[in-house]
Amino acid sequence: MRIGTRIKKLRERENWTQVVLASRLGISQAFISGLEDGHYKPNKAMLIALSNVFCVPITDIDPDVDIEERIFLKE
Repeated sequence: MRIGTRIKKLRERENWTQVVLASRLGISQAFISGLEDGHYKPNKAMLIALSNVFCVPITDIDPDVDIEERIFLKE
C-alpha cells in the first residue's frame, strides 16, 4: 500500500477532512492532497508529525523506514 493511501486511511479513520488534518499539522490542504495522491512523499519531519497526530508508529505510515531511521525519528 502506498504511503498516501495509508495517510488517507488514517485520516478517514479519525473522520477528519483534509482541511482538518492540514490544520492540525500547520500545512495546506493542497499538500495533504498531494501526499495522499502520491505527488509528494513526506520527509522525516512530516513522518514524525503524522505519526504524532495519528498516534501511530511511523512504520504504520511508511513501512520502508529502516531501523536506523526509526531510531533517529524517535529522538
